[in-house]
Amino acid sequence: MTEERRDIDFRRLNLLGKLVYAGGAAARAVGTGVDRVLNHVADVVVQSEKAFRDGLDENVDDARILKEEKREKSRRSGSSTGGQETDASN
Repeated sequence: MTEERRDIDFRRLNLLGKLVYAGGAAARAVGTGVDRVLNHVADVVVQSEKAFRDGLDENVDDARILKEEKREKSRRSGSSTGGQETDASN
């Protein structure tokens, strides 16, 4: 499909011509934006799938906890729990 482009003097167009011209320009701009977004999404999908498949590799070890320590709770008067201590071990 060959796209024919003409130089158009915008000042010589009537109201309908100006609306059609502006609508075509807006449609091209939106189409370009949508095309860029879809290309970016496709790249993210490909990279995500590759990362997922790399995670399935048998030669890669799962993460493991090396050392676990308990932290002491600090009592602050202006804590986010309204000054009440909560016990997360319940």
